[in-house]
Parts: sequence; structure tokens; C-alpha cells
Amino acid sequence: MNYYEKTTRTEPIHKGFIFDIERLTIELPNGKTAYRDVIRHSGASVVVPITEDGHVILVKQYRKPIEEVSLELPAGKLDEGEDPVRCAARELKEETGYNADRFIKILTLYPAPAYSDEVLHVFVATNLSKGEASPDEDEVIQAFKYKLDDVIKMIHDGTIKDSKTVSGILFADRLLKTGGLKL
Repeated sequence: MNYYEKTTRTEPIHKGFIFDIERLTIELPNGKTAYRDVIRHSGASVVVPITEDGHVILVKQYRKPIEEVSLELPAGKLDEGEDPVRCAARELKEETGYNADRFIKILTLYPAPAYSDEVLHVFVATNLSKGEASPDEDEVIQAFKYKLDDVIKMIHDGTIKDSKTVSGILFADRLLKTGGLKL
């Protein structure tokens, strides 16, 4: 079966600071016309910072779209043409104050492929050294250190619901337990 959808028209809907929105007119494989609203996003890097003693650094911040405080992995939007590992290092430093000597890419994720082209590059950061955080002016954010097992429990009990954090933590934990990742 042919799954390809041919774009026949692209209409810009919104040009924003973080993302753009387009309405696409498409031709389905059966020849019928359909429409797709697509969020265009430059992508982001996500960091699973793990200390030598097995702790993870997470950030706490208020997320307006969900009207909740969220506990998450450090992450941030890629600048145009930016290398994902450089973005990971920048965001780790800005949001937590930590620097890392080593970044290992463990995942590439599409968090919402039904309506967005955003791609997340997930890295484990090791050999951490603590410095001063320097969050963006529009960020009210604070970093905390947790035992990895406690983070896993917070995922299971629903305290942590952020998809990039759930995916990154669970995959990093699996790699650590199976020997696929050495600290």
C-alpha cells in the first residue's frame, strides 16, 4: 500500500517566535483531497545529566499550556543551523549550571508527529561539573538533583508526565542496566 501524501498547497497561518503553523492541502494515495495543520519547529536537544554517583539533574518550571509545575530534563530549542550536541551543552549550562565533558546521543524522537515536525535529540551527559545557571530572561526555572530510582518512581506514580523526560529517563536507565551505557 502507498502511504505517501502529496502536498499540493501550503498556506502560512502563523509565524511565531518558537514555531510556525501551516495549513497543507494534500492529495491522499486514493486521489482524494485532505487538509493538515502542521506546526513547524526547528527541533530541540534534551539532556539526561547523570552524576558519577547515579543522580539525575532535573529542572522544575511552570508550563503555561498545562497550567502546572513540571519536573523535566533540561532541554531547549535549536538555533538555526545549530549542532544538536552544542545545543545540549548550552541548555545544560543555562538551565542547571552544570557542564559536561561527555555527551552521548541515545534517542531521536518525534514528540507529536500527527501535527508537528519537531524532532528531539536526546543525550546523556556525564562527567558533570557544577557552575552557575544562567536561564533565559523569560525562564523561571530551578535545578534539583534526584536519585535515578526516585525519578523512575516519579514517572510510575504520575508525578513526571513530560514525554521527553519519561522517554529519556527510561531509555537511559535501560541502557545503564543492560551495560549499553557506562558512566
